[in-house]
Amino acid sequence: MRDKKLNIAFLVSSFPIVSETFIVNQICDLIDRGHEIRIFAFNRKNEEVIHQKIKDYSLLKKTVFYEQAYTSKLKRYFPFLKFQFLNSGNVNLKKISANFRFKEKPLKAFNLDFFYKNKWILDFGYFDIIHVHFGPNAIYIAELKELGFFQKTKMVTTFHGYDVNPAYIEDHKIKYDTVFKESALLTVNTTYTKLILQKLTRNRIEILPVGLDTTFFKKISTRKSKDFNILFLGRLVSFKAPELAVEIFKILKDRNTTEIFLTIIGEGERKDALQQLIKDYKLEQYIRLKGALAQEEIVKEMEQADVFISPGVYDADGRAENQGLVIQEAQAMELPVIVSDAGGMKYGIKDGETGFVVKEKGVNAFADKIEMLILNEEARIKMGKKGREYVVQYYDSKILGNKLEKLYYQLLN
Repeated sequence: MRDKKLNIAFLVSSFPIVSETFIVNQICDLIDRGHEIRIFAFNRKNEEVIHQKIKDYSLLKKTVFYEQAYTSKLKRYFPFLKFQFLNSGNVNLKKISANFRFKEKPLKAFNLDFFYKNKWILDFGYFDIIHVHFGPNAIYIAELKELGFFQKTKMVTTFHGYDVNPAYIEDHKIKYDTVFKESALLTVNTTYTKLILQKLTRNRIEILPVGLDTTFFKKISTRKSKDFNILFLGRLVSFKAPELAVEIFKILKDRNTTEIFLTIIGEGERKDALQQLIKDYKLEQYIRLKGALAQEEIVKEMEQADVFISPGVYDADGRAENQGLVIQEAQAMELPVIVSDAGGMKYGIKDGETGFVVKEKGVNAFADKIEMLILNEEARIKMGKKGREYVVQYYDSKILGNKLEKLYYQLLN
């Protein structure tokens, strides 16, 4: 079985999305292994920024976007019968025939709406694996399996965080009931996410962090500037706490620390409040807002940074960062990282070796750690080297690809 090249479908909400590089990395690694990949997306995103890998691997050509098929009543039965013939080994005729509802609606018993609204994905026939990213998308495939389709196809569902908000445990139990029944495997990014999911189901759950290409995130040049640059990268939303990055920076400036700067990369709903805070503190000349950037630009920014910070918090709904791939990207670029203990970020570094974990909202503790790194270049460099070693060993896409491929084959045995 391990020599067999698999036919794998990925289902995502939208494609491409600049913030979901981990899905692109996962897909590209599987393509490199020789597997046949098809991407299904409910929406096409016209992103201004498109990562180079999407172009290099022609991923848009492998992507099918949702479109409900329409055909006349006279012509609609032949495609359905053809589908049944071609996929006879992967459908449950008893379940499918139940959709006609002869007893309930005798005059409309042969309505094929249930088939045609799903034809965009059913047209591609058999898959060994359907891997769904994010719980709400998994409901769609779970319901298809429940209708009688994809009976021999193994469904893998990956939960990332927003889809299992700890504030809505009881709601999630109901919402994802079919997903748990139909999924052969659930994967999560950290122990934090796994602990939340275990409150919902007894399904098999594997920790499979989202990974990165460490040959791409690799430090090439050494900074020569005497300025000290702090980097924050992430969506500008409450639980990522970009305002706290500004508060931390202000504390450092008030201590009369050497010439320091803060670069903030990302877009989001907190941008206006963030800009106002920077203005109130009169820090406009020291804090740079760069907006959303492509990976190539992010690498350049990381090369110009000295430390990476992620002061995330639990928001009003109890949500926190589940993994934060950018934390691993920064370590791969030999940046010491300082994160809060909120959510799952702490599972992605080695405290005291590749960076530091501090208490949630501990702005003074953040400032203390940064100041120590400003004053101790040797410790900063050593942490950076350790960080890269750690990420290469545990978070490289190919390392994680080995584990994912092994899981796929286990499901098919």
